[in-house]
Amino acid sequence: MKLILHIGTGKTGTTALQQFLCANARKLREHGIHYAAPPDEFNFNSITNAQLLTGLDKFRTFFLHHLAEAERAGAHTIIASSEILYSIRWRARCVGKKSSADALFEEHNLVGRLRASIPEEMECHVLCYVRRPDHWLESVYNQNVKSGILFTGDVIDFLGMTEDMLDYHRCLSIWREVFGSSACSVRVYESALPNLIGDFVEHVLQSVDISSFTRSHLRANERLSRDVLEYKRLRNKNIPDYERRLESRILALVDKRIINPSNNHEYLSPDERAALLSSLEPSMDRLRTEFALPPFPRFNLDAARASWRSYPGLSLEKGREIEFHYNAVQRQIGFRLERLVIRAAALTRRRLPFLSWFLDFARASRVRRLLLEAANPFR
Repeated sequence: MKLILHIGTGKTGTTALQQFLCANARKLREHGIHYAAPPDEFNFNSITNAQLLTGLDKFRTFFLHHLAEAERAGAHTIIASSEILYSIRWRARCVGKKSSADALFEEHNLVGRLRASIPEEMECHVLCYVRRPDHWLESVYNQNVKSGILFTGDVIDFLGMTEDMLDYHRCLSIWREVFGSSACSVRVYESALPNLIGDFVEHVLQSVDISSFTRSHLRANERLSRDVLEYKRLRNKNIPDYERRLESRILALVDKRIINPSNNHEYLSPDERAALLSSLEPSMDRLRTEFALPPFPRFNLDAARASWRSYPGLSLEKGREIEFHYNAVQRQIGFRLERLVIRAAALTRRRLPFLSWFLDFARASRVRRLLLEAANPFR
């Protein structure tokens, strides 16, 4: 049995690819391919999160279950995808407040545990897409201000937290050490555009004809406009972690109501961008050499300086417009009910911790999903 383990990176079309694979799981099985994900999920991020946050060995149970499923279906290949796998080092630092060195050790340890959890019958191949580091940094920064760790700093502050993740060669060397160099491959995100799914099918699935497969025409995981993102960044310090997903959905609706929003998403100045790329050039050269990669898009400093327009910040007038729409959206009955339930659950965890098992069960089951769906007509 062959296992294709897609480890990210995030912000390289990962969500769209995962949703495509999940939506076409039945048709993939007709070609002998089993897509592995927990029920009602389109990736196995929840398994990776559980492994990192609780220390419980969820990986082996997950792979054994899907190995049995694949064998029953007569499949010869299993695909599993979790972009969190690439970013374990960074998440370990955020969750456990660990130093870079401790997190690096933790990442190597966790990748090793992952490898040991994969049944011997599986021939594992690790796949990772990478993006030019400055563009990846800006996209991840946007994502984390919008819905991730409720970040409140600017992009340079964020760079200080994520700089070691931009060293693709060092990060992926861990995977080569654990899985073997012949079992790891890397592809350049920009070279795969404009059809990342087509690139994945051509170079990973190869002989599979996807002409009859379901294709989503919606962009997955769209970013907020710059003005709404700045509004969200300023609010983040006052948002409890357990309400971050709710706030993200509210702001996504607000974003659709704003008139003439700014879409200036160049968070780095030309000189900051040039300095970052220069510092990472040795790592990028080693990555291209060892994985036989095409070059990343070139950066022209003079052209960037000529076209650079810095973001002036959120104006008072635009801030008032966003605030008006935010208040209107979050007062909708569906969102008010959801916020009430979330806060009641958080209070219960603090005051009555012995009931946490019941809340975890409700969250893992379809109960929570059904409640949210029931509230949709009121939004």
